[in-house]
Amino acid sequence: MADTATKVYEIVVLGGNFGGLGATHYLLRHTIPSLQRTNKGSLFHITLVSPNRQAYFKIGSPRTLVQPNLLPEARLWKPLSEAFAQYPSDQVTVVQAVATGLSSHERTVTVTHRGPDASVASESMIPYDALLIATGTTAPSPLWTLHEDESLTSREFEAVQKALPTAKTILVAGGGPVGIETAGELASAYPSAEITLLSGGSGLLPRVRSKIGARAQSYLQDHFGVNVVHDLRVSSTSAGGPGTGPTEVTLSDGTTRPVDLYIDATGGVPNSQFLPPGWLDVTGRINTRDAHFRVQGDAGDGVYVLGDIVAGSNNTLFDLDAMVPTVCSAVAVDLAALLSPGAQPASRPGLLGIFFGGGGSASGVPAEKEFSPMRDTMLVPMGTGGGVGMVMGWQVPSWFVRMVKSKSYLIDMFDPVVAGSKWGKA
Repeated sequence: MADTATKVYEIVVLGGNFGGLGATHYLLRHTIPSLQRTNKGSLFHITLVSPNRQAYFKIGSPRTLVQPNLLPEARLWKPLSEAFAQYPSDQVTVVQAVATGLSSHERTVTVTHRGPDASVASESMIPYDALLIATGTTAPSPLWTLHEDESLTSREFEAVQKALPTAKTILVAGGGPVGIETAGELASAYPSAEITLLSGGSGLLPRVRSKIGARAQSYLQDHFGVNVVHDLRVSSTSAGGPGTGPTEVTLSDGTTRPVDLYIDATGGVPNSQFLPPGWLDVTGRINTRDAHFRVQGDAGDGVYVLGDIVAGSNNTLFDLDAMVPTVCSAVAVDLAALLSPGAQPASRPGLLGIFFGGGGSASGVPAEKEFSPMRDTMLVPMGTGGGVGMVMGWQVPSWFVRMVKSKSYLIDMFDPVVAGSKWGKA
């Protein structure tokens, strides 16, 4: 049996946007240092697998799409290589690839590497002692989530922006925050255009109280004259496309309508195709077996999930921010058990807990950190003047939304996310 002091424990993180970035930084800044303090000579390495070379601030995409003079597209991108240059090169490696398979028995992830020529691909297997899945979801349009090649997103921005000045009729599909924000930005910047928003359900913002959705509808109608339509979905589109002429849209009631510009802002599909079906719920999201986001099914120990791909997640940044320390605390506890068999995890943080990723005890044994997100919180701007929202369940006025999010779409958060400084210690 190999000496544990010479073994390099491999942590694999799948996903290179907010979830994967946050987890990797937290592990490097807190979890690994805490384990190395109590297990002298232990070695750890993180492999971050991402199909993209850059992180994407998708929160700001509605503003950039419609009013790039206020939020240029260049500000939405940050190279992943810069994110981890601050750490020793033998601690973290970024691999540009897509996870395409997994063996929980062999404890390996199969990844596919694609070069400049997308038709040329190669596969490799990465072993793991701990696996964090943060692959998120993929929206139908590359405007809102990355589609492997980030150039697709840039090209879609360019096409829509070119079409907007001459578009007289615009149809936006999607009753969630992105659809509402996009409709609001469009109506604010192009008041002469006829804008229709299809919620796809019985109301807007279906994840929150109906009063908030009703306020969003009133805001769009009263401030901008947006036509909000419920209980209709887009079944198909034909011809057209941004800047290429009218698009014929077929709706779920069988009717058709031509529009100068169609923008799909409907929800995404979980990126879980490479995972065993027994790990997933009916929507394709990953089930967890405890409150610390260990994966259910035959995953075995040392497999975790965070972000939008978690079954039951509210798909908010507030949820994700709370998941990162919780998941990393579970990683710390489980790796500590491998390093020191028989040691019991602390039931709660002790006086020295601040020195340990996810909490700790005076004995140096990591403790699990509870998941405590900011509940019932959402801010939905509609143009630069304000919007609707709630904080901890309390409705907030439009001026609050304007001050917090409408002005800049939270772009100042991006640098600390990519650099990892939002997680403290380095």
